[in-house]
Amino acid sequence: MEEVILKKEALELPTRERILLAEALLDSLDSEASREIQSAWANEAESRQQAYQKGEIKAEEGAEVIRELRDRYGK
Repeated sequence: MEEVILKKEALELPTRERILLAEALLDSLDSEASREIQSAWANEAESRQQAYQKGEIKAEEGAEVIRELRDRYGK
């Protein structure tokens, strides 16, 4: 299939299908290491959310955390 025809057909897809196609194309450009890092961060976020929901950790105001970090490490 020629590039022009492929591009034309892709642009005629419904929005949802174009999004899925774009994600698939971008994913195909990512390196394996990048995917592993992304997966590790997703797992960490899920783990922290579960811990919060179980009451194992508490949430803190973002502005307060930033203030404490600035006080500790400087601006």
